[in-house]
Amino acid sequence: MGSAERRKEIMKILCRRGHETITKLADEFGVSIRTIQRDIDVLSLYEPIYTKNGRYQGGVYIMKGYDPDKQYFACEDTELLESIVAQSEKTGCCRLNREQLSKLKKIISNYSKPQIS
Repeated sequence: MGSAERRKEIMKILCRRGHETITKLADEFGVSIRTIQRDIDVLSLYEPIYTKNGRYQGGVYIMKGYDPDKQYFACEDTELLESIVAQSEKTGCCRLNREQLSKLKKIISNYSKPQIS
C-alpha cells in the first residue's frame, strides 16, 4: 500500500472512530510510528484533523461534524464570501436583503470545512 492509499484509509478510520492513537494506526498498517506521524503531518494540511498529547486522551482526532463525502468550499472561497457578507452588512453596498444575507450566511456555514479551534 502506498502513502496515498494509507492516508485515505487513515481518514476513513478517523471518520468512523473519531480518534485513534498513532501506535495503533502504525500497528494496523504495518508501518513505523514515524511513517504515521508523517502521514498525519501531511493530512493535517488539508483535512480537519489534529493531535493531542497524553497517555489516556492522546492521539489523532478529527473535527466533529466533518463529512468526508461532502463538498466543501476552499478556505479562500469561504473567506471571500464572508468578506462580501461583512461588507454588505457594514455598508449596504450589496443589494441583498436581510433574508438573502441570512441565506448566504447559512450556505457559507454549511459548506465551510470545520475548523480546529
